[in-house]
Amino acid sequence: MIKNLLPFEELTYHSTLKKEALLARLQNEIEAEKSFGFGIQRISYSKPYIGKISNPTFELKRAISYRNSFLPIIKGEIKEDISGSKINVKMGLPDLVKIFMCIWLGIVFLASLGTLYTLLYNNGLKEGPFIFIPFVMLFGGVAMVVLGFKTESKKSITDLEELLQAKRIQNNSSH
Repeated sequence: MIKNLLPFEELTYHSTLKKEALLARLQNEIEAEKSFGFGIQRISYSKPYIGKISNPTFELKRAISYRNSFLPIIKGEIKEDISGSKINVKMGLPDLVKIFMCIWLGIVFLASLGTLYTLLYNNGLKEGPFIFIPFVMLFGGVAMVVLGFKTESKKSITDLEELLQAKRIQNNSSH
């Protein structure tokens, strides 16, 4: 259950295509990342994914027209198999987002512990409804990460099956 809430996925796909054919298919669907755009200069991509390929590995993310800091970074490795190829995929948060959210949620968690202590031992209810702000921030922060990541990872899981002409053979982070 808790594994479903963590912002990462580990998947294994099997494709009947050989490694070179898969790399070529990926190359056709991936565009290099453009420089960061501000305001009116919205960056648009002609292909569904942004990333790079370094035989036999790839790193990509969905090309979206909206902002989502929790968009999964997809790292994969293609290995030859007897009947085609095996593709190991890991999806996770960008490193800066992981660091920021760990610090932010850690601080909010400590504030929630302090608030809980006040509620239990110092009759904190007389402080008014504002005493519950740390709990709301903690719940909201976790929900933001989970929903932002999982909605996008589900789309990428489906996209990868089609893109790689592959079937999932193993899913270590159960759905």
